[in-house]
Formats: sequence, structure tokens, C-alpha cells
Amino acid sequence: MHLRKITGLLAAVSALVLALGLGAVQAGEPAVPAKHHAHAAHKKTAHGKISAAAAMAAKNRHTVKAPQVVIVSKPATDAKDFDYLARIQEAQELVAKQPVLPGDMQLDGGGQLSHFVWTLAVGAEKGPLTIVRMDEAGKNEQGFTITWPVDNFINTKFHVTQPDGLIVFAQRRPVRTKDGYQEAVYTAYAPELDTKTMRAAGMDYLRHLENLAYNRINDRDVRSRVAPSHTVSEEIPRDMVLRLMITEHVDPLHMKFVGIEQCVHEVLFTIAANQGHAYAYARSSAGAMGLPQFMEDSYQMVRTNYPAALLEPDFALGMTNLSNAVLASVLLMDLELTQLPRDTLKRFTDSNRQFAAYLAAGYNRNPAHVVQSYLRTHSLTGGQHVSFENKMYVRIQSWVGDFLKKEYRLPS
Repeated sequence: MHLRKITGLLAAVSALVLALGLGAVQAGEPAVPAKHHAHAAHKKTAHGKISAAAAMAAKNRHTVKAPQVVIVSKPATDAKDFDYLARIQEAQELVAKQPVLPGDMQLDGGGQLSHFVWTLAVGAEKGPLTIVRMDEAGKNEQGFTITWPVDNFINTKFHVTQPDGLIVFAQRRPVRTKDGYQEAVYTAYAPELDTKTMRAAGMDYLRHLENLAYNRINDRDVRSRVAPSHTVSEEIPRDMVLRLMITEHVDPLHMKFVGIEQCVHEVLFTIAANQGHAYAYARSSAGAMGLPQFMEDSYQMVRTNYPAALLEPDFALGMTNLSNAVLASVLLMDLELTQLPRDTLKRFTDSNRQFAAYLAAGYNRNPAHVVQSYLRTHSLTGGQHVSFENKMYVRIQSWVGDFLKKEYRLPS
């Protein structure tokens, strides 16, 4: 979902800062993570005289109205409260031990998945679970009617319409890996399972990951690149990793239809249901992976800048190990701070909301470009060169922060 590549932009930022007469924070000249977006190429028009009316008509033809950066709020699903954790674990274990039969996963001549079988654990709130083997069209031997709005790979949301009252508690299907495909077990969001207890369990697991990351920083005395006399845990607010891990999986288009509250519900449920495997198979078209949606270049740059953290050397393994992945996210936010001129850093850290906005903007976008935008416009997301995605991301993380403060008493 989010493309982060590493480029040597420190020199460019330093030149900008010097031109503006500002002293940048120095921390051993670390390389910086960068996020790049594709830019459309525009042809220059031929020189020549045109009428004012023709110029205006041409301008109007090529003017595209920018999408509005709006948070959509709608009532979210809130099913009758129940703790489904044990039921989901039972279903996942049952699906995992089912034999993989010949033909369950077929590849074409190019190595692409051409046919597969879903293995589902279906049942009521209590009682026996039924294993349903189903093809891509929904055909199964039990005669169950199971529908889904869109094939979203391992996150496909199923609905059992016949027999009535049944829920898909777990699924197994092939997922792509760097070496091909493998069978994976997962529980996707279902509105029947979206309960207060399940969402709280998702929040508790995020806090658990946060605690593991900060304990590791303190135990290994991982020093901040922007303030070497302090550890990273002293520089990066603990709640930031929580809000960004949620924000990474809020899709603005989905939010437009269901509302942001529902998006957050779905993220918290997914984390609760899958815990150590939550978003382990999430991979963007650009190669960003896992719960934190890291690119490999960014990950290896963080490893280089924070050797004391002892991050997992292998990128793919590092992203599927959620405690390692969250630790890398905290360290990346500290690395972002090296891009800020000293007086700007002081101004941001004096305001929790402004500081959070910068960390979010830099996490989603090249932090050097965020600084440039701020120095030009006095806004972290101002100006025509800031993408809609980045503006939306910063707005969403702010809303998520307020939500966590209201629902879970986290600082905002």
C-alpha cells in the first residue's frame, strides 16, 4: 500500500536548510528513508500566440478537481458482545490440520495461480465446526451457499446465506511468497464477530507489540539518532506506533462507503483474530509488506542506523515477526526526526498533535519532502505537490489518535 524507498536525500535537504539559514539537527549523517510517488509527465506546448479565450478553454479542459480530504463518519457495526478468540483459534487449528489434496493449488505455465480450493471452518457461535472445501465459484459438497463481495485474497470476507446462522471462522488458501505459493490459514473480518470484546483484544495485542518494542529498545540501550544522549523510547511517543499501525490499514476508498469507525473496527478485529499473523500476508504492488507496510530498502536502512536493535536481517522474516516489525517502525520514526531543522523540531515537540502529524507524514511520505513542504507552506500537507494520499493519511492518523483517546484512554 505504501511505497518507501531509500535515497540519499540528506544533501538536498541540507542545501535547502542552509539556503533558509536554518541549522539542521546532526546525528552522524544518517541516510534517510524516502517515499516516492509516480508523477505524470507533461509535454511542453509549442511556442506561439493563442487568444486569451483559447488559453482559458485549454486550462478548463485540463483542470482536474482535486479530491477532498474528508473523513467520512458513519455508524459502525457493533455485534452482540461475545469473546470469539477461543472459537477462532479452534477453527484455525482445525483448518490447518486438513490435508492438502492434489489439485488444491494449480499453477499455469508462467507460475501463476490458476486454480485453488478454499478450506473453510464454518459453524455457529457454539457447537461443532464443519469443514467446507469450496472452489473459486463457491461450489462445495455440503451445498452451503457462501458469498463474498470481492476476492480479497486471504482477507476475503465471507457470508453464509444458507444454512442460516453460520459463520466462517477461519479459511485456508494459497498466498504468494517470494518463492511461489504456500497454503496460509487466516480469519478475515466478519460483521457477526465484530464485538466490543474482540476489538478490545485487538487493542490489547497492539499494546503488547508496543511494549515488546519499547522494552527491547531500553534493554539494548538503542540510542536516538536525533538525540544520542537519549534512547529512542524517550524520543518517540508510545502511542504513535499504535495509531500508525491502524492507519496503515485504513483504506480511504473503503472509508468513503463504510465510514472510518468501521475501518478501525475491521483493523482491530483482524489483529485480535490473527495476532502474530495479522497482516503477515499483506503486500502492496510495490512490495511493501506486513503490519507496518515497510519496503525492503527502508527496512535495511533502519537496520544500518540502529545496529544495537538487532533487527532480523531477512526482510521477509522481519515483517512476519510482528514484534520485530513494530520495533522497526518505532526506529523509522526516530530516523525521520534527523530531517528537521532544530527550531522546527523544537516547535513540533512542543505540540503533541503537530509532532504526531509530522511523524505520520514522514512515515507515509519522504520525510525530506515533508520538511520542504512545511518550510514553504507552514503546513505539513499543504501545497500542490503534496499527494492526496499523504494528506488523507495525516488526517486519518489524527482521527485515529482521537478515537484511541476516547475509546481506550490513550494520549492524543
